[in-house]
Amino acid sequence: MILHGIKLIEDYRKHPDKYLPLYYPTGQTPERNEYDEVNIGWWAGLLDEKRPFFAECWAVDGITMLTIAVSTEGIEDITVEDLDKMFQDAEYYKQREPGQNLPHVDTFISKEGHKLYSINLTVGVEDEPARIDGGWIDPWAILNEYNLYTSE
Repeated sequence: MILHGIKLIEDYRKHPDKYLPLYYPTGQTPERNEYDEVNIGWWAGLLDEKRPFFAECWAVDGITMLTIAVSTEGIEDITVEDLDKMFQDAEYYKQREPGQNLPHVDTFISKEGHKLYSINLTVGVEDEPARIDGGWIDPWAILNEYNLYTSE
């Protein structure tokens, strides 16, 4: 069984040693944040059996973005192109025009001290056609409710 969404987060919380580090919000995510960004949805998935990722879909000023967090462990020197290809090979999303919409990639350190990639990918701009296919998301209400009734 391939775990994803809330089931993956539940399994990660129960068995963190089974996986590489995973960043995900543990509090309540509002519909809009202080920067007037609209929080559309989220997804948790696996690139392989040990490498989870967490994606957030959001929009601001007519641009819809997907921000994905994934551990850098073991892929510290990966190129942006190969990182993009990993997500496409895992069938999380597919670029409509390969090579034309590469993500912007940075790194950050989680509160637990893990180094992660922050992958920012443009999903769409105003009335233009979507730039990717896929990129599944669930409503924030699912994770917000789960976080409300569980604690780490």
